Amino acid sequence: MKKKIVVMLMAGLMLMSVASCGDNGKEVKSKKEISAGDTKKDKDDSTTGKIVEENGLRKEPIATNKKLNLTGETGTFKYAIEAVQVSKLTATTDEMAELLGIEKDKEVAVVAIDASAENTSAETMSFYIGQAKLTTNTKEQVDADVILSEYIDGEFLGAVKHSGSLVYILKQSKAEDITNMTLHIDGPSNENFETVGEDVTVDIALK
Repeated sequence: MKKKIVVMLMAGLMLMSVASCGDNGKEVKSKKEISAGDTKKDKDDSTTGKIVEENGLRKEPIATNKKLNLTGETGTFKYAIEAVQVSKLTATTDEMAELLGIEKDKEVAVVAIDASAENTSAETMSFYIGQAKLTTNTKEQVDADVILSEYIDGEFLGAVKHSGSLVYILKQSKAEDITNMTLHIDGPSNENFETVGEDVTVDIALK
């Protein structure tokens, strides 16, 4: 029970900035023309570089954008990449370091992304946006961290919408070195496991 509570607190720390804070750090915008996102930086820049430390973790946001609004379609699905935050992350206790598989007191990069998908068909379809892989200009390829990320169900029982936040830990990168990233999502399939849409790639540039 204690471990479950700790995990919930950790997830809250990772996700709360994307959900509730204003834009801070670098301005973020997408290279894709499908984006209609407003990348205007908030006038109130007081949270830039603000360090949050609790529950054995220290996080310093480097770049945030809550208005990416990167949208697209594949098969019967509409999808959106709604927000992104890149931060410095350090485990300050042995327990947190072991739980996340990182070295204590060694800074790593963490990327949090808000995403959603909607099935426009009345039929049951599968689209695993929650299993999207992330690649970066720092030459890392990572899966979403299952401990910190919110679960996004990949099975859509008719015309429903699923959403959540994905968290990626980049152990070999510095947060300030990440200038570009790409989400890679496998195309959707039907109940017979037949592919019914193209694979999706979404590019996000930081500058």
